[in-house]
Amino acid sequence: MKRVLMGVPVGLALLGSAHAADLATSSETVRARLADAGLEVGFDRAEAARLVGEAGRTFALVVPQWKAADPAATQEAQTALGAAARAAAAGDEPALAQARAGAWTALLRAANSGLEASVKAGNADAARDWLAVREFRVVSPLTRLNADATGAVEALAAGKITPEVALKAVRADVLDGYQARFGDALRDLGTSQARGFRTLAAEQRALAQGYFRLLEPAYAAQRSGAQAQALSADLAALPASLGRVQAALEGFRAAPLGDREVRARAAQVTRFLALVPLEYGRGVKLDGGQAVVAQEVEVNEARTFLAGATAALADIAPLLPDQPQARRLSTGFAALTATLAPQTMKAAVSPPSEVGRRVDALLTQTRAALPADWQKQEAGADLDVVRTQLDAVVAAAAAADWHSAETARLDAYALLESGTEARIAVFNPDLKAKLEGLIWNAHQPAGLAALIRAQAPAAEFRATRAELQGVLADVARILGTEVAPAAVATNAGIIVFREGLEAVLILAALMGSLRRAEVVHLRRPMWVGAAGAFGATAVTWFVMQRALSLLGRYGEKLEAVVSLVAIAVLLLIMNWFFHQVYWTDRMAGFQKHKHELTHGAGRAMRAQWWGLAVLGFTSIYREGFETVLFLQSLVLQAGAGAVLGGTALGLGAVIGVGVLVFRLQAKLPMKKLLVWTGLLICAVLGVMVGNTVHTLQLVGWLPVHPLPFELPGWAGVWLGLHATWEGVVLQVAAMLAVVGSFYAAEALKERERQAKRGEGAGVAGSAVS
Repeated sequence: MKRVLMGVPVGLALLGSAHAADLATSSETVRARLADAGLEVGFDRAEAARLVGEAGRTFALVVPQWKAADPAATQEAQTALGAAARAAAAGDEPALAQARAGAWTALLRAANSGLEASVKAGNADAARDWLAVREFRVVSPLTRLNADATGAVEALAAGKITPEVALKAVRADVLDGYQARFGDALRDLGTSQARGFRTLAAEQRALAQGYFRLLEPAYAAQRSGAQAQALSADLAALPASLGRVQAALEGFRAAPLGDREVRARAAQVTRFLALVPLEYGRGVKLDGGQAVVAQEVEVNEARTFLAGATAALADIAPLLPDQPQARRLSTGFAALTATLAPQTMKAAVSPPSEVGRRVDALLTQTRAALPADWQKQEAGADLDVVRTQLDAVVAAAAAADWHSAETARLDAYALLESGTEARIAVFNPDLKAKLEGLIWNAHQPAGLAALIRAQAPAAEFRATRAELQGVLADVARILGTEVAPAAVATNAGIIVFREGLEAVLILAALMGSLRRAEVVHLRRPMWVGAAGAFGATAVTWFVMQRALSLLGRYGEKLEAVVSLVAIAVLLLIMNWFFHQVYWTDRMAGFQKHKHELTHGAGRAMRAQWWGLAVLGFTSIYREGFETVLFLQSLVLQAGAGAVLGGTALGLGAVIGVGVLVFRLQAKLPMKKLLVWTGLLICAVLGVMVGNTVHTLQLVGWLPVHPLPFELPGWAGVWLGLHATWEGVVLQVAAMLAVVGSFYAAEALKERERQAKRGEGAGVAGSAVS
């Protein structure tokens, strides 16, 4: 039964009328028949022609739906099917392979157009149908299917996200897969051409051209339409133009990666690569000085880890700041892959020491090429390796290779024990015990070690692996130190506004007596100095960012140290006793210096100008330096983007206050503003303390005593509230210290006023008497 779509163009109504089975089944039938024809054409041209004809008839039944999605791509598919029929009749294998690839990628392009149109219209049903016709990146034991597009469509159907948000997620997922396929086609083309495989080369050339048509809008948006056309022309001239194609693709990524994804892939490169010589050394032994393969399974594991490292490098190579260095890295990975290839190892097996030396050199080059902030410790990357090794346990058990199963199990446990298990033990000892039991000798389900000893059926291994998957998900959630970007932006804005407000008050106090016509010109050098302080604050930001990036590999330890310094300074300046002395003494010093500069007899005009400029600079830069220091802690938690967004909002508010004070001469309740912003800073301080305590506990610098109840995940993300006594108590203590110092300072001032009134009354009484 057809769906009726009110208010949607006729073309989209046709999209909604196609069932997923119609679209997916028809496209897979076309693909399968063309593939079968490619196998038959060298033996039976008539059978090949019949199969191509069946593919054409199948597609003809659903042409209206495909045309509604993308008429041009549908026409290309029909043209390619005609070319396939002619090639089959002529027995031309390369031409048939080229036509088959052209037809398939044209269908993918039409399906992608239908998918995007459906998502834009908010039609989740039609989006599901079109999403069934897609390709993923090649899956290996180290990579899993990305279901972000599916999740986005389902969230759209449930009304949880808008079509715009869903479209962004769908594009990121789908284009990531097609760019990976595009890269695979280019690499396979080079290999096929070098080995003289004409049919495979023709297919890979057509696939590369077809996949780029899917990526072309993103390429044109990032570069230009002219560059996209030039790259299309070079793709048509493959393989002779392969070098130009690779040069044109440098730095291009159709689906941008987030900061966390970049760090995860960078960690995968180094972790997976480091495991290559370990597995290779287990599989290759020296026999009379000659390297021979003793365990093919272990060598395959080495190849798998190398392939995973290579795939992760391919994802981030376009983002590396030094592209020549990225090319050298890719070449080094490709050379090592060729050395470990089965065909190469049949002729000559490299000794384990040689492979280890080459991997060490690649690791050194990789760490030098990766920006420091990409090399922060990522617990998720370690867990990816653990999951991979656990999958290897299940696979080896299914093949009754008990030695390999035990080796993979020990590898997984060694990686857990080296860091993840020790960290989870302080937060959730029961979860740590459960994790350890499932890897060793637990019951219900049985631990992997017990299952290997008993040589248990594969179904029992799968049950334990499924249980471990849930436990590892809990581990990842507990060890995560994510914070909400919106919360970080808000905190940054509050800090900038508070410190900026103090800067405005200082300038207003210094310039308050410079309003008369004969001295108003003395304001100008102070404004120049204040502007210089603003510029110096920006320079300080970049210097601190650079310094912290050089130390980025220390990860959570660096975050803990910087946060501790920021909290200590924030506690000091938020102490109202200190604040009162700070303001009294500092403002008195500023006013004295200003008086000397503006009333000093015989002072040279140039010296006076520079003196006032320096006064304006020093009166503002201290606030700017403190602000930059506080913001670094937030940058380490959520990245510079969220912090700069909040900084812009806070700075805008400060400028607004400054305009009111200086331009409009408005009388603002400055003390109340200071008090209210002080309370907001107190809340920011509480969040900073909570997150810092949690980080100190993660790195083992603070003990952990869990609360008798759990807290929801959003409490940690937004408020820095984690379910440990240390975190909650220190948060409360920090906020009480600030609020308590305010009330104590107010009480002390009131006592001083009463004492002065009492002294005044005593003096008056003496005079009367």
